[in-house]
Amino acid sequence: MIKLLLCIKIVRSGIVIRKVKISFCIVSFLFLLACGVIFGYRFIKLYFDNKKMLSIERNSLVKTIRDNNHENQNYKDINGEEYFINNSNNNYLLYSNILWRIIKVNSDNSISAISDKSLTSLSFGQGVKYNESQIDEWLNNKSDDLSGILEKNLNSVDKYLVKTNSCLDNVDEVDNNSCTDLNNDYYFSLLSTRDLANTGKDSYLINSEFFYLNNTNSQNQVWYISDDGKLSLDSGLDIMGVRPVITIKPNIDYVSGNGYLDNPYMIEKENSLFGAYVKLDNDIWRVYQVNDNEIRISLNDYLKINDNFLSHRYSNDSSFYNDNVLGSIAYYLNHDYLNGLSYKDKIKDVTWSNGIYDKTNYKNVLKNTVVSKVALLSIGYVKLNNLDNYFIMSSTPSNANLIYVNLANQKLYTRSVQAEFKIVPTISIDKDLLKKGNGTIDSPFEME
Repeated sequence: MIKLLLCIKIVRSGIVIRKVKISFCIVSFLFLLACGVIFGYRFIKLYFDNKKMLSIERNSLVKTIRDNNHENQNYKDINGEEYFINNSNNNYLLYSNILWRIIKVNSDNSISAISDKSLTSLSFGQGVKYNESQIDEWLNNKSDDLSGILEKNLNSVDKYLVKTNSCLDNVDEVDNNSCTDLNNDYYFSLLSTRDLANTGKDSYLINSEFFYLNNTNSQNQVWYISDDGKLSLDSGLDIMGVRPVITIKPNIDYVSGNGYLDNPYMIEKENSLFGAYVKLDNDIWRVYQVNDNEIRISLNDYLKINDNFLSHRYSNDSSFYNDNVLGSIAYYLNHDYLNGLSYKDKIKDVTWSNGIYDKTNYKNVLKNTVVSKVALLSIGYVKLNNLDNYFIMSSTPSNANLIYVNLANQKLYTRSVQAEFKIVPTISIDKDLLKKGNGTIDSPFEME
């Protein structure tokens, strides 16, 4: 009996051992399968990520930048971002016929760049952060037809750019600390105090202009750079230059160029109408606004008479642009000047902005219009020239006898309408008239 019970116990133990072995095998198999799936997925993901990265690097602008600067002492890795610093002179980029300066290559291989010159002049706004400022509204397509003046004109924004990080931190001491309050909703921003600090003192970012930065301090004052390169604070009501910052996609192809001023990096394969040069007879113009069927162009230099720059008073007593008032700049441009143009019949009679700028909203300037054939630039338009001391067709609410004048440092000041300044006329023509050329200064668009 005892032997029988012992045999039964041994059999049962064998069965249990066998079950344990089977269970162990099953668990081991499942464990190995799970490991295979997990690590296999990671391997495959890593393989394709590396393949994608190699694809991005192979013919991209970012690879070209790195190849050209691996021994450049003015190209420096700062906390995982590769900055052009100090007096770098090989970081020029041409996009939408605008010259930009590359600031850095970001950790995701996107590229941050700032316009070499201011593209307009506006007040920032008092007591507001950047994302509440009228500059942000002017740069980015937001709420209505008058927002995003720049975004709506640049060439294929969604093709070449990604959303730009806007640093909204209050900054009381400018240093290279990271930003904690980031906004990434729009394509355009302004230079942050952090990026300014990382590029070094007296860097290529200093360009003899007054221009606003992105950050305010704890007292809601706005940081800006003066024309002599000093960093200062303002209430936000001064009218200063606007130098937008863009972020170029990581996978943008390199087309040509070496980054120097005479041969900037190129990323576009197609011609951009915005910013292009247009030749009419012997006059060279610049496209500063592209509409559905027509373009607005400004003379690429001051108006000349017999090879001499012409200065003219705005009017005798009013900032209103009226081409029927004798002695006014409006009358001169739409009679004497217009009648002397061989292409006068191609110029369209359109509305131009002639509003009052109270430093709170550029849209008020653009909403008030006059109809004329030849006009002047207005506050709220894109400025693509490097000219100074010429009339802007916008006035101040404080005095109807004052008109804004664009000075060399990109600040706007009011002057008497009876003062004499140089002239940069603007006209409108149909797009379809341009049949020849590629829009560069060496091969401008022309009519047949």
